[in-house]
Amino acid sequence: MSWTLETPNGEPLKVNAWNWRPTLELLESSGILDTDTAALLGYNIAMELTGEQAQRIATFLDAYLATTPAGGRVLLDGSITTDPDTFEFHRDDIGRNYSATVAWLTRFRDFCRTATDGFTAC
Repeated sequence: MSWTLETPNGEPLKVNAWNWRPTLELLESSGILDTDTAALLGYNIAMELTGEQAQRIATFLDAYLATTPAGGRVLLDGSITTDPDTFEFHRDDIGRNYSATVAWLTRFRDFCRTATDGFTAC
C-alpha cells in the first residue's frame, strides 16, 4: 500500500506504508497532528492538510531530525534504532516491520516546507 502526497500545484511525493505509518505515529505522539487527522491520513482517501499544518510538520521535523542519528530509523513505537533494516518480515512482532528512515523524514520535511498552500494525501 502506498500514498501520494501532492501540493495544489502538482508536486508529488510518494510514500509506502512501511514509512508512512510510523511517520503518522510520530506526528500524532508529538501533538503536531490530532488523533483523528492522523487516523484519516492512514487510509487511502483524499485528506487535505493546510499550508499551516505543513509548515508545523516541517518545523517539527527540523528539530526532530537534528537529534536523530543520520542512519537512524523511527520504529512504529517511537523508538529509534540505528540497526540496518534487513527487510525481513516479522510475523511475531509486526511493529518491527515499520520504520520511518531519516532519509524519508528529510524528504517529507522538505516537501512540507515547500507546501505553503498545503497538500492532499491519498
